[in-house]
Amino acid sequence: MSRALESSQPILSRSLLVFCLLAILAGNQLPAQQVAAGSSQVDPFYLRLFDDGLAAFNRGDFEEAFESLKIAAFGLLDEPDLLGEAFVYLTLSAYNLKKTEQVEYYLREISRFKLNNRIRSSRLPEKIKDQFARIQSSFKNGLTG
Repeated sequence: MSRALESSQPILSRSLLVFCLLAILAGNQLPAQQVAAGSSQVDPFYLRLFDDGLAAFNRGDFEEAFESLKIAAFGLLDEPDLLGEAFVYLTLSAYNLKKTEQVEYYLREISRFKLNNRIRSSRLPEKIKDQFARIQSSFKNGLTG
């Protein structure tokens, strides 16, 4: 075997190892972290709370979802796509908990931050978008944005 080939094998092996490690690490990102990957403005603490709140919502634990997402939303103010999603799940959680004032509050926040168009074109599941649209129209706040 030539010297050039022998010396290139360790470099190739290290490169392959680094690539595999990066691929593994990238695969371990949570959904909110994947959305905000291009933005270094969001503290991972808030992304983790967002993902925890989403998991709680999907389990039907609306109280835990509401509490986690409420804190997460504070850290997502500079990330309007995630903020819109957090507000949708907060609205749905509040609705399921019969917290009418909180439903109205988050519907107003969505309007204030002009997030309705972002929500309509978001990655949210259609089922969630439909539930949100029904709640939004039932409150007849005339929200736009």
